[in-house]
Amino acid sequence: MKDMERIISLHERMGVLMQRQEQREVGTLGAASVVIAVCLFLAVFNAGVSHLGGAAGMYSGATMLFEGVGGYVLAAVIAFMAGVVITVTIIRKSDRK
Repeated sequence: MKDMERIISLHERMGVLMQRQEQREVGTLGAASVVIAVCLFLAVFNAGVSHLGGAAGMYSGATMLFEGVGGYVLAAVIAFMAGVVITVTIIRKSDRK
């Protein structure tokens, strides 16, 4: 009987520890998301605004890096990478359960 109580107690403690770890991970991901959002905000608004109006359609690929819109490209790349990292993290966590 004592062994069964110990096992039950161990499982309860393990559940509590796993919840704490998940909360830390969610907090860390949240903080990282806020930092990335602030960096994107700063990158977009420090890049400057192009006054070309409707001519944006002729930009493609590496041309954007030379025409003053490099900040937007950088922001898009950072946002994509952050999305991939968060998605992979969430998928791995759901696979463990």
